[in-house]
Amino acid sequence: MRKLILILAACLFLTGMAYAQQDPEDPGIQDSIIIGSVHVDSSSQYQTVNIPVYTVADDSVTFYCLPLKFWAPRGGVTVNARAQYFSPLTAWDEHYDTLIASQNYILQIGWADLLADTTADPPLMNIPPTRILAWTLRYLISPNSRSQLISLDTCYDVRNGPITFGLIDGISQITPGFQRGFISTGVVGVDEGGAPIPAQYVLRQNYPNPFNPETNIEFSLPSEQQVSLGVFNLLGQQVRTLVDAKLEAGTHAAHWDGRNDNGASVPSGVYFYRLYTPEFSQTNKMVLVR
Repeated sequence: MRKLILILAACLFLTGMAYAQQDPEDPGIQDSIIIGSVHVDSSSQYQTVNIPVYTVADDSVTFYCLPLKFWAPRGGVTVNARAQYFSPLTAWDEHYDTLIASQNYILQIGWADLLADTTADPPLMNIPPTRILAWTLRYLISPNSRSQLISLDTCYDVRNGPITFGLIDGISQITPGFQRGFISTGVVGVDEGGAPIPAQYVLRQNYPNPFNPETNIEFSLPSEQQVSLGVFNLLGQQVRTLVDAKLEAGTHAAHWDGRNDNGASVPSGVYFYRLYTPEFSQTNKMVLVR
């Protein structure tokens, strides 16, 4: 099986807090939701993978809305709507997980009871602001899943809007920072079908192309490398970072959903994607047609 490995949270946390800019209503340290990253070895049996969801909050958060999609370029992954919650969310009365499996989409909403006759539910707050485990998401990996990089990203929900935190006054809302997560699948050190490690760097043409609004990009590495894969517009401005991590030798797949690093949809047009390592650089063209 093609070899795939990702150095997970450390590198990505340093490079990836990009989807929600600092909200002017959120002074001090930015409140955030951080999706964890894991690696899963292929297996002959279905595997349940728990993806941690961390929060950082120095405000008294009593409501959250997290619309989330995942992209598995080679398939074989489904999400389970049942999440496991941790304190203080275990004391909240309301948690809802709306799953649309056909769209790889799950909407998570929860709120604390502020009008209780006795003791109100505790807010989501940690001072000093540190990362805490708030809940886990459950994903199901099919047997012998092909090596790939699965991204977990926020999106916009047509009814409930974007990712949001609500404060204890029941009125104020802020936009938390967001760190996307990844699931890498495949047997580390084993190539798919017994194929050898690639002898050279390869950046393949994205597929589909033209596309609307999603496309996949495959590339091969002959050795372990620090890899940057980004999307650029015609002016040469980088609009999206797809990969910024150290990857093992082998063939990898990344996904672009037609959005920039702030989560906004980009317009139709010609875009370029560039693979860069300390030893190799190549740029290809692609066309987004909305």
